[in-house]
Amino acid sequence: DHNISLESMGVTVNAVAGALKAFFADLPDPLIPYSLHQELLETSKIIDKTERLHELKEIVKKFHPVNYDVFKYVITHLNRVSQQYKTNFMTADNLSICFWPTLMRPDFENREFLSTTKIHQSVIETFIQQCQFFF
Repeated sequence: DHNISLESMGVTVNAVAGALKAFFADLPDPLIPYSLHQELLETSKIIDKTERLHELKEIVKKFHPVNYDVFKYVITHLNRVSQQYKTNFMTADNLSICFWPTLMRPDFENREFLSTTKIHQSVIETFIQQCQFFF
């Protein structure tokens, strides 16, 4: 309901972001399916930016339709937030740092995975920065 003003209700931006992150954390499977994580990692190694973007777009097309719709909505929203970085200090980089673990739900116990965290974060940053291309 676009007529609801969370601000007038005293709900802070941090509370809304925390609730959103908690919602995604409670889902049985992450928004970005585990089955596509390795493909995302491999695609991120493509040096040519145009080719990399096209490959990422093909991966996003593999999402379940519901995941795709929610991912599109979240990434588009994060893009709008990043456009206000001069006011909110939340660049696409900062947002990707905050949200990639929520969207991908990594296994932080896996030592192998720890070496790829920056790559996962950069993939989410790319989705935020280039959301018009992907959607």
